[in-house]
Formats: sequence, C-alpha cells, structure tokens
Amino acid sequence: MKKIAFFGMGFLFSLAFVQAAESRETLTLPASGLKALAIDCGAGSLKVQGREGLERIEIAATLRLSGAGEAELRDFRKERVTLKIEKIGSKAVLTARIDDSFSLDKLFASKNAAIDLDVSLPRDLDLDVEDGSGDLAIRDIGGRLDLEDGSGDILVERIAGAAEIEDGSGDMVVSSLGGDLEIEDGSGDLKIEDVGGAIVIEDGSGSIDLREAVGPVAIDDGSGDIVIDGVEKDVTIEEAGSGGLEIRNVKGRVRK
Repeated sequence: MKKIAFFGMGFLFSLAFVQAAESRETLTLPASGLKALAIDCGAGSLKVQGREGLERIEIAATLRLSGAGEAELRDFRKERVTLKIEKIGSKAVLTARIDDSFSLDKLFASKNAAIDLDVSLPRDLDLDVEDGSGDLAIRDIGGRLDLEDGSGDILVERIAGAAEIEDGSGDMVVSSLGGDLEIEDGSGDLKIEDVGGAIVIEDGSGSIDLREAVGPVAIDDGSGDIVIDGVEKDVTIEEAGSGGLEIRNVKGRVRK
C-alpha cells in the first residue's frame, strides 16, 4: 500500500499539469576532480541515480508551466528560472529554482510551475540536496548523503555512507544504508530497513517501522505507532509520545 501511495502522488502531481507547456533541457558536467554534488531545487520531482563508471554528471530537466503556450513558457524560462550546473572547487553545484516572486506578476499569477529533475552521477560522489517540494528518490550513492526536504514523499536506498535527513512532511522510506542515519522529521510515516550504523530519529507525527539495524537506535517521537524489529545493539526510546510501541529481537538493552 505504501508503494502504491508513493507513486500515486506522482500521478496526481502530473494531473495538475495536464494543460501545461513543457520544455526539456539536458545539462552535463565532467566529474574529473569532483568529490561531491550539491543540488538546490524547488518545486518538482527529483530522481538521483548513482552509476558505476560514469565520468560526468548528467541532468535531464523538464520545466512545466500550467495554462501557458510555448512563447509564454520561453519568456518564463528566461525571466523566472535559474537552471545551471557549475564546478566550485571540488564540488559540483546544480541549481534548479523558480523565482518565488513570479506569483506576484499578473502575467503568471494564476499559473503553477515546477522543474522535474532526473540526475545521474558517478557513484562515488557525496551528495547534498536541498529540495523544496515534490517527491524524490535517491539511489546507489557511494558516499554520504545530506538531505533537507520541505514536502513530498522520500525514497532513499542503497547508500554506502552515512545519511542525515531533515524533512518537513511526507512519507519516507530508507533502506540499505551502510553508515549512520540521523532523521529529523515533521510529519509522515517512516519505514527504515537494513542500516549498518547508529540510528537517531526525532519525529513529530506518523508511524515508525524500523527493521534490521546493526548499530544502536535512539528515538524521540511525538505521535504515531512505533515498531522496532531486529537491532544488534541498544534501543533507547527517549519519548514515545502517543501511539503503540512494539519492540522485539533486540540483542542489546532496551531503555524506555
């Protein structure tokens, strides 16, 4: 059911742009000398895929503007959109932003705009993401992940390093993480599985389902059911809030 709900959000999002004009662009940057990719993006979906042996960063971007024609979309792209990738030291920086003030312009005030991004990068790079709204999926990153997200569902899987995630709202799935995991979450259900390091969760509301963790686990929760199954070290429930609490198959101590 979670997967159906997750991908259903993308379907509903696309319906909002049935009458939208679209433009597609491709950006690339050689990866030689790079250690990390930073992504700064606003409204729209985001897909990031690490690929073994890839020698450059590749971005397919789709700009959508509801209720617009091609000429109007061209003007909007020129006047209101920042879409670029550049190298700054050892980091690549991808910026995909729509000027928030467009809603004050009489020409565009009644329209919705978004930039969908499909990003491929060499697998061994670290990844920093600051995302506004829209669903996102991040897969196969060989370094660490630092993610700050406003709203929308999140899927993170097969990350070799540590991950730090700050999320406003939306469901989240994290699986197959090699290092430590730190999550600060506002609202939405959390599903976490197969984590190789310590886990620290500060959660506002929504259920937490945590399975197969190697390191210690610490949870501070506001509301929602908590299920923990299969932890190699200690589990500390600093605050359970409201909702059910089920803990089983813990080899360390349980503190609550």
